[in-house]
Amino acid sequence: MAALPKNMEHVDRRELYTSLPVRVQYLQQFLEFSAGVDADDVVALIDGQKYIKQIIPAIVNMVYKKLLMHDITARVFSTRDSRREEDPDEWVKEEGSQIRHRKMFLRWYLTKLNSDPSKMEYWQYLDKVGLMHVGKGRKNPLHVDYIFLGACLGYIQDAMTEAILSHPRLELLQKIAIVKAIGKVIWIQNDLMAKWHLIDGQEFDDEFVEEEVQAEAAEPEGYINGHRILGNQRSDDSSSEGRPSSVSSGRSGKSTTSLGRTPEQVRQSNEVSRCPFSGMTHTPKQMETQRATTWRPCREEAVVPPVPSGIPKLHLIDGRTVCKENLGPNPFE
Repeated sequence: MAALPKNMEHVDRRELYTSLPVRVQYLQQFLEFSAGVDADDVVALIDGQKYIKQIIPAIVNMVYKKLLMHDITARVFSTRDSRREEDPDEWVKEEGSQIRHRKMFLRWYLTKLNSDPSKMEYWQYLDKVGLMHVGKGRKNPLHVDYIFLGACLGYIQDAMTEAILSHPRLELLQKIAIVKAIGKVIWIQNDLMAKWHLIDGQEFDDEFVEEEVQAEAAEPEGYINGHRILGNQRSDDSSSEGRPSSVSSGRSGKSTTSLGRTPEQVRQSNEVSRCPFSGMTHTPKQMETQRATTWRPCREEAVVPPVPSGIPKLHLIDGRTVCKENLGPNPFE
């Protein structure tokens, strides 16, 4: 057997399917996702948090309007299994308590998705999200076909990309960095969802993996290794509606947040970092209106194209092109 060529690294196939750290490291290397504490992608995600968090409530509303637009996804909220095609006795409504509850968790999930990915706990949670949608890892099983999960991730990525690229105050290089970092994270999440639906690597399944799945199911939603990582103030410090207040009273009697800031400091910070897309509209018609009114740079001089006469400027006679003098000047000369 020939030795590996220079600069070629060995990747163990079994470990890709049995070790989450190995799988995540491989994906990070392939996508060139820099995962160190001070790495470019991590810094971009952390710097972009204040902009992304402002549009999360709008994205959540858009996602659930989309999910309730088709019966095949809307019925999952009643059947908890997209493979079942019988219609429910009563269709869920967006203003109902169940959808409001699910919106809360989606807000927390998107906040976590745009947080610091330098710790393994971050990727463990993304892997658990995939596990929870194949009828495992929950006391009350839920199965959602991969086509709907992938489409939902694509819709979320598109909304985030548009919001960042359209931001009028972000520098171009910062927009590029944030969009690239978010795209890489979402595609790793996409893989960690797909792996639970695919048969690839099933020959490496064993009893230990099943024991881990059962342990995951014993934990409440939003917990990893016994620690709550969703809905707390560290991961959701600036999320808006649907979350208990993070302001508490210390021994001194002065109200502060979990990060030690006073309400006045929080208000001033929000005023400075407020994203102009915090009021993003929710309906397709309103979205089209908003996109039409989005600021765009204008040319200094309007170029009015000549009105076409309908008469061709060139003619072909005896295999030769004539009337070239009717054409305008060549812009490339």
